[in-house]
Amino acid sequence: MFEGKFQKTLWKKIGLIAGLFLLSGCSASVQPYWLSPENGRPASSAGSSCCSSQAVQPSSRPAVSAASSESSSSSCPVHRRIKDKTVFLTFDDGPSDLTVPLLDVLDRYDVKATFFVVGTHDKNEVSDLKEIVKRGHAVGVHSYTHDYHQIYASSKAFFEDFDKMHSLIQRATKVDTKICRLAGGSLNGYNKKTRAEIIAGLNKRGYVYYDWNVSAEDARKGATPEKILKNTLDGIHSHRVSVALLHNSSTKKDTLKEVPTLIQTLKKEGYSFETLDPSVNNRPFIFYHSADTSSAGSR
Repeated sequence: MFEGKFQKTLWKKIGLIAGLFLLSGCSASVQPYWLSPENGRPASSAGSSCCSSQAVQPSSRPAVSAASSESSSSSCPVHRRIKDKTVFLTFDDGPSDLTVPLLDVLDRYDVKATFFVVGTHDKNEVSDLKEIVKRGHAVGVHSYTHDYHQIYASSKAFFEDFDKMHSLIQRATKVDTKICRLAGGSLNGYNKKTRAEIIAGLNKRGYVYYDWNVSAEDARKGATPEKILKNTLDGIHSHRVSVALLHNSSTKKDTLKEVPTLIQTLKKEGYSFETLDPSVNNRPFIFYHSADTSSAGSR
């Protein structure tokens, strides 16, 4: 009889403990996506946007909408899940005379991309920016001058340049973009003394910055159409989710030439294309973390 009472009491305690565990919700620990071996070095929380515990998690299931419920106790965005074989095509340094031809190619294959733009002083810049947004693509700040020495001289110099580009985008498109890519990437040979303050400033202002994990290497000397295509495909094939860097300045005719083949190849292989927005966690796709000792070459 004593043994029966003891067992009954024990099971009550076990049930109580289990109930408390379920109510706690977050007590179970899951390894973040960016710590998995195929996704490079671990990320430290100090160098990027908040909510670092919510990683881009590719899966075989459809992506969860960015409009998912958000905890009222947190101001951090809810990061949507990104399915396997998703590619974010990103084009830097436009708009240029090659922007509309590139938009035509993307339209032909029903692909949306992300454009990180600069102040080109081109007479068609405003109309090109409008066209990018009109055709359903994402637009983000890159730099107004793209002058590394100038913009990385101080945090103040960086944000003067940044705000000028952001204002140009907003005036032209009515889009208050919250995404950006630092000229040369977040970790480069010019911003060693200012990068921490710049990144802190971006986070404070509510901007999300993206580097890349795939590069076409189309800004390097000696780049050929064949190399551009191979570099991009090889990089995408080595990642479950890819942010691919290509360029759209007026000199990048070879890049434009290879975009149709790139898209056709990836579509045949079952890849899909999306645009960047703050609901895409930047953690797997950024170079700068406070604990990093490596460096990324500027392009």
